[in-house]
Amino acid sequence: MNHNFQERDDVLNLKLQQLIEEIKRCSASSDSATIRGKRRIALNKLVNAIQSSGRLSRQSKWLGEPNYEDYYNEALQLTLMEVCQKIDEYNPQYPVMSWVNKIFSWRFSDVRNKEMKRGFTQIPKDQKSATVLCLDDINNEKFLPNDISEIEQLKEIIQEDSEGFLRSEYLEKYPQVNLQIILLMLLSEKKWKEISQEFGVPISTISSFYQRRMSKIIDYIQKYI
Repeated sequence: MNHNFQERDDVLNLKLQQLIEEIKRCSASSDSATIRGKRRIALNKLVNAIQSSGRLSRQSKWLGEPNYEDYYNEALQLTLMEVCQKIDEYNPQYPVMSWVNKIFSWRFSDVRNKEMKRGFTQIPKDQKSATVLCLDDINNEKFLPNDISEIEQLKEIIQEDSEGFLRSEYLEKYPQVNLQIILLMLLSEKKWKEISQEFGVPISTISSFYQRRMSKIIDYIQKYI
């Protein structure tokens, strides 16, 4: 069975490499409309072959994310564009899909981090869906200066907790589980399952505690942004 899979992967890789070679032969800067047209056709064939290969990573690391499907689709589009733009950087020593999936992993992380910078992921009580509460919505101006990383600035505000509000809001019977800890863990890309396991508290309990205080969190952080 493994031998058959390897054969199929080898056939796929050869096909993809041939398409890449065809693209490289047709320079994007060529004065010939015919050559540029051939390049576009070859690029379309490559994109279609990648999408139908069955070898695109599922990005399993992020499967627990509430907005996983949205992240996946956006990251895939960014990946395919980058593959087309950087086709000359492909090293034929490595399988094409390994190269594609490495880029895919980077772009997926970028997309998720971009959303994290916009706000906090909020899990409803039913645990089936999620919405992103966007800090940008609380005033009309950019909430952080352009020359400082937004997520780092947000972490700094939460860590400092000047009034001690975030530290004072904690789960009954679990004083170590306070809003400051939860927010810092979320901003460090921890998943709710990981937070739950670390403190031995059910996901529904900890996320419900967090959700009920979301408006207070926004009001508090707004003072410092």
